[in-house]
Amino acid sequence: MPSPDPPGVARERTGLAWERSALAYGTMAAIILGVSAHRHAPALLFASAALGIVALAIWRHSRRAYEQPAVEPQLRELALLSVATALTAVVAVVAVVAT
Repeated sequence: MPSPDPPGVARERTGLAWERSALAYGTMAAIILGVSAHRHAPALLFASAALGIVALAIWRHSRRAYEQPAVEPQLRELALLSVATALTAVVAVVAVVAT
């Protein structure tokens, strides 16, 4: 049965999903930066910078995913995103316990 969506819609949804992930990481970077400033915890600046770099990398990937002619499985990217999410959770727990 053919897909009811017009061609290119899956590609657009995939690009938008990656952009939402990038926005979430950028938001986490901004929140940690704010916590670092208010609690005078310069060590959190490194976590904020790392999250900002991850956000930029995900956003860059979203642009490439949107420009591809077809949507393909992105297993490696999803695995890296899962690892980044797990590391972010560990850093968040450490930041909460340490401050």
